[in-house]
Amino acid sequence: MREITPRNNKGSIIIRFTFSGKEYCFSPIPGSKYSDPLALAKAEEIANRIRQDCITGYFDSTLTKYKPNALQGRTKEAAIRDAEEAKEIVAARLSVNAVDLLQLFDDFTQFKSKTLASNSMIDYNRIQNKLKKCPHKLVRDAVYVMQWLVSDHEGISTSSLEKQWKLINACCKWGVSTSRLQSNPFEGLRNLIPTTKHTDTQDDINPFTDNERKQIIQAFYASDRYKYYAPLVEFLFGTGCRPEEALALQWKHVKEGKITFCQRLTASGVIEPGTKTQQRRSITVNIGIQSVLSEIKTDSVLPSDYLFTAKKGGFIDWHNFSNRAWKAVLNSLPNIEYRNPYQMRHTAIKAMVKSGSDSTIVARWVGNSPNMISKKYLGDVSDIVMPDN
Repeated sequence: MREITPRNNKGSIIIRFTFSGKEYCFSPIPGSKYSDPLALAKAEEIANRIRQDCITGYFDSTLTKYKPNALQGRTKEAAIRDAEEAKEIVAARLSVNAVDLLQLFDDFTQFKSKTLASNSMIDYNRIQNKLKKCPHKLVRDAVYVMQWLVSDHEGISTSSLEKQWKLINACCKWGVSTSRLQSNPFEGLRNLIPTTKHTDTQDDINPFTDNERKQIIQAFYASDRYKYYAPLVEFLFGTGCRPEEALALQWKHVKEGKITFCQRLTASGVIEPGTKTQQRRSITVNIGIQSVLSEIKTDSVLPSDYLFTAKKGGFIDWHNFSNRAWKAVLNSLPNIEYRNPYQMRHTAIKAMVKSGSDSTIVARWVGNSPNMISKKYLGDVSDIVMPDN
């Protein structure tokens, strides 16, 4: 919803806005001047109240509650009559969208489960667990629900919050379409999610040194809690593939020392064909990666089994890995500057370039363009010793 703000109308103050297809215009403080800072501040307060009421479903279309002097001069009988009418209005308003949000989302999840793969239901199950903890239970309390989700959120990135809002918003749209709700109060509440303020994005190229790479891999293997992820970490550091490509690898994609990347695991837990930049690419792995694959392959694996899975089965949650395992291990290495796990890819590519491999070949290995390799990875030569004259 657009911001509602006081406007200058030939020196006086008015508030003009549109809600539910109807335009409203009135003077919040009759006789006041736009140049009067106190009057303007009061008008801004009234405008903010209107906007919040529009979002939460408490908007008074008569505008009475937004006019400070609107109720002066009434008779006793009129006041009693208005009070009774107000009770009826409040009762009717409280009944709007007084629907249990968790129950609605449970029903929505059941509806969606008919068309989504089981792995895609992970996000739905997470939101169900969140809503069980949330102290605000009704759909009409949408603003408070969103504020609680933000306060309960851990970590730097807010992408998971955006995903929660998106699915809850979709749930309430479904609720409206099935006549369970009169309106969707979550519509437009995306702006309650703060913007992520973090400079270390996966596009920033800040590779680890070779020594740092070795320390991180060793630390994972030495970790009692996160040793399980060590082969994945070593694989990513060695191949330079994207995380979503590694997590989608099945044993049928590994043949005679070659690996074919032809699918990816999306953030919502769905396997999609193709990689980010191409339909498929194959690489012949070195002895180090072959050793990693030999260690994790058992006699009972099937061609359809995935190489890297969660401890309890299913897909590895990359967000969970990044915010728990990766951070814990990196924090145990105080001499290494923290970088996000996507830097494993950048580290591998930089190592390939430094080894003297042609940028065109490196680009094919990792699924980038030669121009990108040249622009991003050949540009930094600060750690390459100049040849003797």
